[in-house]
Amino acid sequence: EDIWSKDVTPDYYKPFQAGKLHNFEKIFKRHLPKDGMILEAGCGTAQLVVALEANGYNCMGLDYAINALRKAREIVGPLRLVSGDLATLGISNDVFDAVISIGVVEHRRSGPEVFLYEMRRILKPGGLLMISVPYFNPLRQWRARRGAYQDDVTGFDFYQYAFSREEFCKILESAGYEIETIYSYAHQNSLTQELHWLNKMPDFIKRLILRVSKHVPYVNSELGHMLMVVARKPA
Repeated sequence: EDIWSKDVTPDYYKPFQAGKLHNFEKIFKRHLPKDGMILEAGCGTAQLVVALEANGYNCMGLDYAINALRKAREIVGPLRLVSGDLATLGISNDVFDAVISIGVVEHRRSGPEVFLYEMRRILKPGGLLMISVPYFNPLRQWRARRGAYQDDVTGFDFYQYAFSREEFCKILESAGYEIETIYSYAHQNSLTQELHWLNKMPDFIKRLILRVSKHVPYVNSELGHMLMVVARKPA
């Protein structure tokens, strides 16, 4: 909330009010039900709620950060936003046709399971879950095997986990979901974080490499910064 209070301005919301979904444009339009009730679980500044509403979806948002929700309403106007704890939702069973969760469940130190059970509970039978977590992709796995990351984290506060495809899919299946498809996205973030030599290059060369990388299928499918899993509650 401290970060959002500084960064979130009327200009921040303008592209979302215009319906821009950025990384999620194709994925959401391919999978989300146009007529169903959608919940963004952990909506933060509610920018995706704003963008989905602008695209004609029936969407509401829920987050623990009540001040962020208040600020979103102050700037954008009336939005269906609710403050609540994703671990213990005060929502009846079998309510939503789809639940979106973007970069949320990885922040629970004891694991994402309690969130996944709650989201499954509020989904209708056959309902859709679109969930995104940091991706421990092949590039990061390769670097980890070569000692690139710090082993001793004494003195640091816990922030988040990253997951491989196999690991996160197993967690979802154990929580009672059926996996439909998997994407990775934001590969440019992954490249700039992991390839330190890239950041030492002149800006125009760096931008050129990142632009070209958009057209390399393996980079787009396997080296994303984030993993998006589309899963379903069994009918």
